Amino acid sequence: MTSQSFGGPWTLEKLDILERYLDAYTTALKDQPFRLIYVDAFAGSGSYEPGSGYIEGGYEDFRELHQGSPRIALNIADKPFDRLVFTEQDPVSSKSLQELSKEFPGRNIEVKTFDTNYVLPRVCDALRTDERAVVFLDPFATQVSWITVKKLAQTEKIDCWILFPRMAIARMMPTSNEPTEALAIQLDRIFGGREHWRDFYSASLQQPFPMFNDRPAEERSSGGSQIADRYRERLESVFKKVAPTRRERANSKNSTMFDLFFAASNPGGADIAVRIADHILSHW
Repeated sequence: MTSQSFGGPWTLEKLDILERYLDAYTTALKDQPFRLIYVDAFAGSGSYEPGSGYIEGGYEDFRELHQGSPRIALNIADKPFDRLVFTEQDPVSSKSLQELSKEFPGRNIEVKTFDTNYVLPRVCDALRTDERAVVFLDPFATQVSWITVKKLAQTEKIDCWILFPRMAIARMMPTSNEPTEALAIQLDRIFGGREHWRDFYSASLQQPFPMFNDRPAEERSSGGSQIADRYRERLESVFKKVAPTRRERANSKNSTMFDLFFAASNPGGADIAVRIADHILSHW
C-alpha cells in the first residue's frame, strides 16, 4: 500500500486525538440501536510517513510509517463502524484506499473519488433516523465550503472534527489592504458570505492623501487568532455545540498553521460528545 509523505509529530498528535475520540464514541454507543458511520474527507492513502520537509529539530524518530485516519477508523474494535466512507480525489491515493479496503473483507467500505463538497451533502441526505456518524474534515488547504459544513450540522446526526487552515486563510486576507475580488469570493465560500469576514477590515489611518481616492484604503489587524475565533462563531451558529478547546498547531516560526475544532449536531448527544472531545483536546 502506498503511503503519503507529509506532516510530522503534530500529525501524530492529530491522529491520536481522533483515535481516542473514535474509541470513546463507539464505546459510548455500542449498546444503542444505531448504525455507526465514519466519513473521512480528504482521506489520503490510509497511512503516512512524515515528509523530510517537516522533519527537523530532533524529529527524525518519527520517520517510520504510521497508520493514517482511515486505518485508525477501520481498527476500532469495541464497536466497529458499520459503514466507512473515504473521499479522495488523488488517483494514486484513491487506489491505495481501494487496496486498504481489501485488507478488511466483509466491511462496508466505500471509496469516493469525487470532490468532498459534492460527496458529503449526499452522505448527509442518505442518513437514516437510526444512523449516527463521525466526519473527519482534514483538508490540505481551503477546499471545504461553508455550505458543506452547514449541511453536516443540519443533519442533527453528525459529530465533526474540522481542521481549519488558519495560515492559508490569513494569507488570503492581507493586512495592508483588502483582498482582491477573486480572493474575496473564496473567503465568501469558506465563511458563508462576505458579511462574516468583511468587518475585519477598517479604513487605514496611514493613508496620506485620502482626498485623491474614490474610497479610503482599508487594512486588517495582524492577529490571526481573530480568523479562527470567527470560524468558531460560524460553527456555533449552526451546530448544537462546539468544544470550548481548540488545538492549535504552529510551525517552526511559531506561527499557527491549523486549528482543530470539534462540533456536534445531535441535540440529544451533543453535551456528552463535546465533553469527551474537549477532555481529549485539553489533555492529549
